[in-house]
Amino acid sequence: MIWDFVSALVRLFIIEPFQVEVDEHLRRLGAPTAVVQEVASCASAAQPVLVERISEDPWWGAATIVRLWLGTTSYEAVLGAQVPACVPALQAAQPYLQDADE
Repeated sequence: MIWDFVSALVRLFIIEPFQVEVDEHLRRLGAPTAVVQEVASCASAAQPVLVERISEDPWWGAATIVRLWLGTTSYEAVLGAQVPACVPALQAAQPYLQDADE
């Protein structure tokens, strides 16, 4: 039951906002479909990893969510640091995400 609650929080506060933000930027900037799909797969793969991390260290989870809301860290930084399998997808998307920041 706790696992389901933590999973829902991770999805609500990290995964869904990441997917919406990044998908919007990638599609608007004309990123190839393969890059968009890689990032979506990364987000799906990230949820159980982040749930486990937050279950082990709830303070890290709370601090990370606050830092995301305040903009002192990015979803890409969190996923890249916590989910090594996401690194290739994030690297492929980076040129498009940098263009979105400019």
